[in-house]
Amino acid sequence: MTARNTFKAIAITLAALGTTMAPAAFAAPIDNVSVEIDTRYLETDWGVEKVYETLTHKAESACVTSSARDISARKFERDCMTDLLDDFIESADIDKLTTYHASITN
Repeated sequence: MTARNTFKAIAITLAALGTTMAPAAFAAPIDNVSVEIDTRYLETDWGVEKVYETLTHKAESACVTSSARDISARKFERDCMTDLLDDFIESADIDKLTTYHASITN
């Protein structure tokens, strides 16, 4: 069964990650991150790449806190983006997207 037959779009909502591990000064001001994916994009390799880019940009915008950052703030933001993107992929539970993510991160 393909993702398209199962549902037309999926929504992923996650709590912002890393706030308990990081100092309060670096915590993201948002509590939840939500993204909706039109699963028709997942029918092609090009579409999988576009969905992945969307998830990456969503994680980045949720985790980047300011333009003037010191080294520890940048590390927190990178870790936050990585963790949030991993959670997006895991929550979506779509083989093509998981495979693409693995090829990018390994």
